[in-house]
Order: sequence, then C-alpha cells, then structure tokens
Amino acid sequence: MIPALQQLQSGLHRVFAAPARHPDTWFDTRGIELAKEKVIRDHGGASIAVDRRTIMASVEDFRRSGKVPSFRELKYVCLGVGSMDSRGWCILSDERLRRAAIGLADSQEALHRKLRCFQALLSAYFSFPLSQADANAEAGWKELRAWLHRQRLILLGKLDNRPQWFDGLDRHAELLTDKPCDKFGPDLLRGDPAGLNDARSCLAIEADSWVMEAAVLAQMRAAARLDDRRFKEALPSLLQIATGQLGVKVGERLKIKCIALLVSRYAKSSAAPEHPGLRDASVGVIGNPWLRRANWDAHVVMDDGRPDQQAREMVFGWLKGRLIQDFFELLSAEGAGDRRRLAYWLRFAPFVDDMWFALGPYAQSRNDSSFREFRDRAKGRLLDLEGTTGDNNAFVMRIGPYLAIEFGSKGNAFFLLEWEKLPRAVSNALSSGRARESIDIFSLKPRANVFKKSHMDAPTALKSWEQKFDDDLLPVLGVNPDERPACVPDLEKLLNGRDIVVVDTRANGGSLKLTPDDKLAPIARQLSALGMVRRSTRGWFKE
Repeated sequence: MIPALQQLQSGLHRVFAAPARHPDTWFDTRGIELAKEKVIRDHGGASIAVDRRTIMASVEDFRRSGKVPSFRELKYVCLGVGSMDSRGWCILSDERLRRAAIGLADSQEALHRKLRCFQALLSAYFSFPLSQADANAEAGWKELRAWLHRQRLILLGKLDNRPQWFDGLDRHAELLTDKPCDKFGPDLLRGDPAGLNDARSCLAIEADSWVMEAAVLAQMRAAARLDDRRFKEALPSLLQIATGQLGVKVGERLKIKCIALLVSRYAKSSAAPEHPGLRDASVGVIGNPWLRRANWDAHVVMDDGRPDQQAREMVFGWLKGRLIQDFFELLSAEGAGDRRRLAYWLRFAPFVDDMWFALGPYAQSRNDSSFREFRDRAKGRLLDLEGTTGDNNAFVMRIGPYLAIEFGSKGNAFFLLEWEKLPRAVSNALSSGRARESIDIFSLKPRANVFKKSHMDAPTALKSWEQKFDDDLLPVLGVNPDERPACVPDLEKLLNGRDIVVVDTRANGGSLKLTPDDKLAPIARQLSALGMVRRSTRGWFKE
C-alpha cells in the first residue's frame, strides 16, 4: 500500500477507535444551523474582514508605486479603492490608478482569484462615501459600477458553484445600474422593506452605505407616480423621511433631491392648496425661491430638465402669504387681533415682487419658536428699525414700480413710494446685501410720497378703510385682487355667512350695491338703519 494511504488509514483507525464526542449534539438542528451560518459568514459571505489600517497602508503603497507585490496586496487595494484620505483623495478619483487597479483585477487568470477581486471591488462599491465625493471620485465610482455590471455577467457564465452572496447579487442586479433601488421603492412606500433587507443581508451592505440613501430616493420616485389623493396622503411621512427624521440618515444633497421631487410633484396636482410642511421643508432645504432662484432652477426641474417654474412660483406664493401673516400676527401691535390688515394685504400677495421686514429691538431679541421660525423664513430680508419704539416694526413690499410700507404700531399711516425715487437711505438699505443693515423709521416716511393713508373707517359714508385704500391703490398699482375688500365692520357682520355679492363703484361716481335682493330680505331693517336703500328687486344701494 502506498505510504500516504497507510498513514491516512492509521489515522482514521485512531480517530474512530475513540468513543464519540458529544453525541447528544448530533441531532441539535438549531446548533447545526448556527454553525452553518457561521461558516457562511466567515468564509462564504459578501463581507471581507480586514483592518482598515492594513487597507490604507496597501492603498498608500499602490499610490506611490502603481504596483502590488502580491495577490493579498491586490485584494487590499481592491477593498480600498473608494477609501478617502483626509483630503478626499481616493484611488477612484485618480483615473490612472483606478484603471490600473481594475486592470489588475481583470487580468487574474485563476477564476477564484478573479472572483475574490470582484468581491473586494463590490464591497468598495457599496461602502463608497458617495455623499462626500467630488466630481472625479464620483466619475470613478460610476466607472467601477459599469465594470462590476459587465464582470458579473462574465462570472455568471463561468462559475459552476456560485457563493450565496453572488446569487444575492443576481437577485438584485439593479444595484449595479443608475437606478439601484427603484425596484424597492413601491414596497418601501407600502412599509415593506423585505426586498431591501434581503439585498443588505446577502451583500453585507452597511447601514451607512449610499444604498440606504438611494432607497430613500426610490421611495420618493415611487410616491411621485401615485395619483393625487394617495400622494397627498403619503406626503407627511415622505417629508419626515426626506429630512432624515425617520431613522435613515439623509445627506444634504439627497435632501435637496427628495424635496425638489416632492414639491415638483405637488405642483402638478389638480389642486395644490398651501401645504405648510412642504413649504417649510422647501425653504429650509432648497432656500427662499425668490432669493435663491438660481438654486431652485438648478434642482427643481421638470422631466425634460427645464426649471419647474410652476413649483417655484407656487412656493413663492405660499411664502409671501406666510410672511404677510407673520407680520400682522407677530409684529403688529395688535398681534393676532390685526385681522383686517392681514386679510387686506393677503389679497395682494400674488402681486408682491419682493418684501423686507424692519424689526425693532423687541422682535429682534424674541427667542420663542414663532419668532425664530419667522426670522428663518425671512432670512436675507431682515433690517434693523431705528428711531422708534422698541415694539414697532415695518413691513415693506415692492409691488411693480412702487414700494408699499405698513407699520406695526398704531398711529402710523400707510405710505406708498415710487421705487425709482426712493430716499437714498432706503435704497441703500434694501439693496445692501449685508447680513445686518439698519434703517431709520423717518426715511420710510418721506414727504415725497405718492400718498399716505390712515386706517380709518367712514361709518356714516358706510365705507371701510379697506375700500378707501382700494379706491386709491388699485388704479396706481394697476392690479385687481380676486377678493373684494372688507366693508365696515357693522355691514360685514350682517353679510357674514350669506351668499351676497358686493360691488362698490363709488370711487368712479357709482354706488355701493348689494345683491341678490331676496337673500337680503332677512336683514332689510338693519341695512336700512345703516343708510342703505332698497330699489325694487335690484338690490340695496348706498350712494
């Protein structure tokens, strides 16, 4: 008998002659499964456990020489192609070294070595810090992705016994495309992460991998394909996901992509009423659409890549309305009680081209959440108001070629100025671009004005200050708000809740007219007491 076989036979006799060890564990199926999982994890899983310092040392040697002395060093270099140093450099950002490393992996003749290099490069692909990459590194990462995609198909045809991680990659081959997680999007939107979890488990994808961010974006894309009703129902939770409030860390670039996608989709809805959560997320993440228009137009785009003007103007309109509300609820002396001025100026929001807020010391120093949120929304358009009481503030609106100015404290008239004839101090303050700029209240009240008006009703004439303002303002500004101005409070209370048409042409020599006549019958006595006259079935009139 051959000596080697004799040696084997002798060894087997010795082993089997001894009594069996722990026979009670032979039928422990749970223990067997755990042992199997450990073997797969240690020897057949997608992850390759190597100390980072060892990898970086090999990367540095390769950076200097462009060569690897052994296959082990090549494996370490493959693992480290995406590892960045303190300056953001990595092999993937260096075209020469990147192609040298991939070329060395490609040139391996032994199939098991080729597979090992592929595995190492796949690990580097998933662990690449994409959110921190510059243009060169990202281009290298995309080149690696294309190589992995091609190489997977080659290996698929050559491998007789594929490791489990390779079968997992076969199930989730989309991860090697430019839409890596789109197939997971609909399931994630329904709250089912099973597919994504399977990919992460079999391919050893860590929680901080770019794959998790891609899954977030895929969920947003899936939501954008929903009909209006289902999209709006999902929007609150989508905003939480997009801003990183539901567990997955979301980088700034991804936040912008997600919010841009959501706001663009919302603007396409058949009805798009103001959505405060979307408004605040849009302004907070992308920026103020009228101060950072270039930024908006670069990120919030339509399917053909053109700026989504509809979405930008939608958010701009919301923001103007919110800031007008902020002024008259937070910065007016009457606070939430200043409902009439708020209602009046909200009618002009579509015509406001720009706005500024000059804050007195009180509003500047208030630190409660409502004031902090207002200052964040108005960032870039805040001024310090000087020469007045601490609780006074000014609201400045540019409407076409005019500047409209309201003040917070009682006793201050409204001023309308011509933009081209502004006092130098006002013009300089509004256009300085500095983070902090001050303006004196008296420069906002120049003698050279188009007109100034007080907020005084004319009860006898049955004319509210809102109607008087409209008489003078609308012809000058050349605008026509959709909503009518409020009548004097006594008349407005009578009309409240009734489907009454109010037409006031007194500024042009006409009359105040209320119709239809039949719906005014229950309040005929009160209308008469206010000085209105009924004319047959034509309605009620006040000359």
